[in-house]
Amino acid sequence: MIHNAYAYITRKKVRTGILFLILMVILISLYECLSILSYNAQLERSLYSAIHSSIVVQKKDGSEFEHTSFENSVYEYEFVSKLKEAKVVSIKQGVTLDSLPKEYKNVVSVIGTNNTSKNVLFRSGVFTLTSGKNIDSKDRNSILIHSDLAKKNHLKVGDTIALNSHTYTIKGIFVGKKHETYTGLSSDLSENTMFVDYNSLDTKMVTKLTIDSNRLKQVQSLYPSSEYVVSKDKNAYQSSLESIQSMNHMIQILSCSIIVCGLVVLSLVLVLWLRDRIREIGIMLSIGKSKVEIIIQFIFELVFISIPSGIILCAYSVIKHNALCFTLSYGLLMSIIIVSVLIASLMIMIKKPREILSKLS
Repeated sequence: MIHNAYAYITRKKVRTGILFLILMVILISLYECLSILSYNAQLERSLYSAIHSSIVVQKKDGSEFEHTSFENSVYEYEFVSKLKEAKVVSIKQGVTLDSLPKEYKNVVSVIGTNNTSKNVLFRSGVFTLTSGKNIDSKDRNSILIHSDLAKKNHLKVGDTIALNSHTYTIKGIFVGKKHETYTGLSSDLSENTMFVDYNSLDTKMVTKLTIDSNRLKQVQSLYPSSEYVVSKDKNAYQSSLESIQSMNHMIQILSCSIIVCGLVVLSLVLVLWLRDRIREIGIMLSIGKSKVEIIIQFIFELVFISIPSGIILCAYSVIKHNALCFTLSYGLLMSIIIVSVLIASLMIMIKKPREILSKLS
């Protein structure tokens, strides 16, 4: 069977080439889908791990409170401040209030923190630092501003900017768009959101405390549930998780479509070509070969044809350290080959050997 299978594919070079292309497209498509699913699974595990290692403490009414010192904790204090000697980004759409008092014009939203890299907006990818560095616990009088605000006022990293009577040095510039609720103030916009170092605020009050710990009950015992909300930091990653799950769903549908299309195309091609091999099948039956042996030979033919593409993809998967995806995709290809051959061979299976031999005569 193996010898006959090899002899056939080397003799019928055009058919072998066409089948090789079909099998290669199926294999590569399956490999790419499985690779994406594998990467998403790793990312999802990382996000779940991050969720269960961070605890957020906030007051139920959203007001400020005095923080308790924890190791690896992030302080956040939110407030609105007036921008001096610079212009805010204007509201293009939404609610605007023409009768605003002077003190509420040209205002920005400020978040004082000791670590911007662990802020929910940066961790979730809503904001991304494009130049400069993040604010850390050692900084004083440092600020991060949005790129649109920087462009409007011709500012860059190293320049200074004033909020009320306090002057800050720009340490970094970020891009992104957060969820916005318009109240008519310029501070509603993402472009008018700023981050300053917590040290320069000279306060022990916070509006949000993020603790790198998985001891939820221990932290809850320090803050009465009647006044505080102590929970896992899920919001930071919720949108990312939903995006990953949505993508996984689409990739799974695509993978199933590839398998179905592969089965249909391969089966149709094999049906057409097996009709031309009736004489060959009849001869094999006449010399005593069984239908099962003939079908196994057809399977071997396709397996041999798939080997070159399998070797190429295997080498690529080893380089990418993704051998498991190759194994799964090649296993699926073998399943498609077997099922397609069985479907195409129904004309042999349902007919008696005498009927096939009569066509030969």
